Amino acid sequence: MTNILFLSESELFRNDLKEQLALYAPNFEIFEQYAEETVFDIAIVDELPKKLRELQSHLRQTPIIFLGNEETELPVSSLIVKKPFKLYSLFDTVLSQINLFSRRSDTSLSFGDYYFDSAQKTVTDKNSGNTVKLTERETMILNYLYKSYPKPVSKNRLLSEVWQYSPEATTHTVETHIYRLRQKVEVSEASSPIIITGESGYMLNF
Repeated sequence: MTNILFLSESELFRNDLKEQLALYAPNFEIFEQYAEETVFDIAIVDELPKKLRELQSHLRQTPIIFLGNEETELPVSSLIVKKPFKLYSLFDTVLSQINLFSRRSDTSLSFGDYYFDSAQKTVTDKNSGNTVKLTERETMILNYLYKSYPKPVSKNRLLSEVWQYSPEATTHTVETHIYRLRQKVEVSEASSPIIITGESGYMLNF
């Protein structure tokens, strides 16, 4: 499921876009309010520059599309779609932005004391130069935590998004995978934690 955050003061426009998008991309889910616990794949802001700037600090790893006629100072991850526009053109832009950002995982991502190469499925310790090979599932976990930062990710959300399990499932799968990942990567006493565990869930150690 692809999560879209769509902010607009026009109820008519919101409802029309939701209806059309449901036909164009039925696997997309539209949210009309920002929620801390939700990981958004893209955000669309309709003529609300102030909201656009507010989202910049919350959606650091998410593309943002601004709908409007005025030129405004935009976050690095945003672009303007000028009105009027054709819906299919907007939807094509949405899909291309989602695909563009998802392909960023093909390059080396840096956080804390580590380089993470999703394409090669490796993590390298910046201090020691030690590189370890990851499993497919470990790669998916790190990708999702990177995408979610700075929001912590709960065990249930990892089960749902990485394993496609029901949030009600009772399992120690997440804990086991993260424990093994830590053992694999944190090979010396000098190694900093790659993942931090808190009351609200898991985060990469930036």
